[in-house]
Amino acid sequence: MLGRALIGVQVTLLAACGGDDEDDAAQPRAAPEAPQAAVPKTAREQVTLRLASVQDQFAGTVENTIEQWNEGQIPGVPAEILLERVAGLRVAPSSDTLAFIEAAQSGARDFLNEQASAGTPPDLILFNRYFDFPWVYRSGLIQPLDRFLRQDQTEPLEEYLPPALELTRFRSQTLALPVALDVGVARYNPRQFAEAGIASPDEGWTPAEFVAAAQRLTQDADDDGEVDAWGFRPIDVFASWLPFVLQELDEDVVDFDTGAVRLSDPAALRGLHFWDELGRVHRVMPHGAAVTAGFFEANFSALLNSILFWNFLPPSFNIPGQQAPLPSGPGEGTPLMLAAALALPAVAPDAAQSYAALRPLAHALGQRLWLPPVLAGQQHIQSPSTEYIQLMLPDYERQLALRLLAAARPSLTATSFAITFQLFQRLVMPLARGEMGVGQAAQQAEEWLESYLLE
Repeated sequence: MLGRALIGVQVTLLAACGGDDEDDAAQPRAAPEAPQAAVPKTAREQVTLRLASVQDQFAGTVENTIEQWNEGQIPGVPAEILLERVAGLRVAPSSDTLAFIEAAQSGARDFLNEQASAGTPPDLILFNRYFDFPWVYRSGLIQPLDRFLRQDQTEPLEEYLPPALELTRFRSQTLALPVALDVGVARYNPRQFAEAGIASPDEGWTPAEFVAAAQRLTQDADDDGEVDAWGFRPIDVFASWLPFVLQELDEDVVDFDTGAVRLSDPAALRGLHFWDELGRVHRVMPHGAAVTAGFFEANFSALLNSILFWNFLPPSFNIPGQQAPLPSGPGEGTPLMLAAALALPAVAPDAAQSYAALRPLAHALGQRLWLPPVLAGQQHIQSPSTEYIQLMLPDYERQLALRLLAAARPSLTATSFAITFQLFQRLVMPLARGEMGVGQAAQQAEEWLESYLLE
């Protein structure tokens, strides 16, 4: 197993050995030697480290950053280390998200095995959300960073948004450094809001205002008793129920650092009751025995007549609709998600040398990718330069992104597509179909989460 091969690699510290002062005094001292001419230090031999980026949607920025690294344009880069990118596997898109994730995970393991067997193991690895970070953390494919972080006098973690670092903690260990984030938003059709006489949502948009807007948008155009357009269309690839729980609980429903699961806590249940009433009481989203999973498929054409929750995206992605903060209740409920992270493979030949490159590379990428977990990256959103042109946004999106990064709650639950889909089946669908009460559905989902953490 890759995990057994090198996960136990230790860093040897060389310390100068000093004797007791009294013993030193009892020993005869050598006569001082004449000063010697200074001997110039031998330049360290250059080495090229291999960065594996698997299923990499950030290839362009990664390539540019490596080019700048090798040209000496990135501060803090060890002069003796060059980088090259090794393109990893790429799994074909699939409508079955869980099958896609499982294929990506299996492919990542096979890729690393093949590289190690060929004698060319990667020194660094860039994972993204498609591999499901909880799986990555417990896969044995990467090794913890804590022993290096404790010895690092530069205190690199101070350069990061603290909630972003929480997304790289698992079972009391730091497994990676974050380089890109996602954050939840509401998307809506401004023209439709205007035609319905509904004020556009903005900061401070309350759950009550969200419900009122969704009720105005829910339509039975032919008066046949069947809804033709739902005012709220939650989608199966986003945990749309979670923001209302985060507002009450003020933290994720699973603490992946300690293993605590809080889905059946009274505060979490308050958020779930609000979610349940959106369909059962307010009738603004699908509810009833006839509801199937197809009602919740990701379909952005729903923005022609609905509100949906999804991730923040720059306007250049050309996704229909306008973005706004999620409705906020007693507290902020926007989930902060990990989009990509840089890690040390368990098969890295020299873990200490790999870490020497990982720290400045993670910092450089973390300033350049959407959304940046490195604090300096937020300054580049506010005042982008030509070097950080990819962080340039129109004024509304720029201010929205900065507000969301400041207020969001870290959530590996929302980050994980696998958890999102499993809870969709065990929590969302039973409530939408009226098969269970909130307490029973929450208990069922919590039991699955607890078993998942024990796998």
